[in-house]
Amino acid sequence: MTQARSAGATLGVAIIEDSAMLSELIEEAVSEHPHLHVSGSVRTAREAHTEIPWSQTDVASIDLHLPDGLGSSLGKRIRVSYPDVRVLILSDHRRPSLLEALQPEEIPYWSYALKASIEGRAQLSEIIHTAAMHPYIDPAIYTVSSAAESNLAALGEQQRKILALVAKGHTNAVIAERLGVTNKAIEYHLKQIYAALELAPASEANQRVLAAVAYLQMHAPDRHV
Repeated sequence: MTQARSAGATLGVAIIEDSAMLSELIEEAVSEHPHLHVSGSVRTAREAHTEIPWSQTDVASIDLHLPDGLGSSLGKRIRVSYPDVRVLILSDHRRPSLLEALQPEEIPYWSYALKASIEGRAQLSEIIHTAAMHPYIDPAIYTVSSAAESNLAALGEQQRKILALVAKGHTNAVIAERLGVTNKAIEYHLKQIYAALELAPASEANQRVLAAVAYLQMHAPDRHV
């Protein structure tokens, strides 16, 4: 549990960011806000557990991709031990599925902002200040920004299931067995997927890889592709 704050006390911000440049920028933004202070700053999930004074922290600003794990997973573990600590995910990637996967009672404690949406330290400090008290959700995480994302979003439910299994490295035979359909049905759906994603028919193998990469870039925050 976080300690009770006296009137006028500033809010503690823990920074977990593996980029030294971004970490410095966040620290400066926090230090410039009259109601915030840095409670600790580290670069990995492991360091976050051992070096951050969580009882003196109100909000954790966490990079989504850390060298030793996913930032959202770290946030969940922190909140189990310190349920008063709020979490702000800072990311280069749109991952609304992370918020959708939270339990309803958890949602008020989570915020999500795209780094590309932040224009300068002043705005960043205000976002962090908001996240320390209330949930802040960057509307841009729900914005489709490219033709590839738009094409992926337009796939049918069965096509998305097939592409998800392709992205996991499964063969057509395995996918057919899992979904209870024939191999020919999988082949048909894959052709439709390749066409929907506008993948040039240079070779079926290349199309399969490109389709998997496109899926992972949009849906798999725990994978760097």
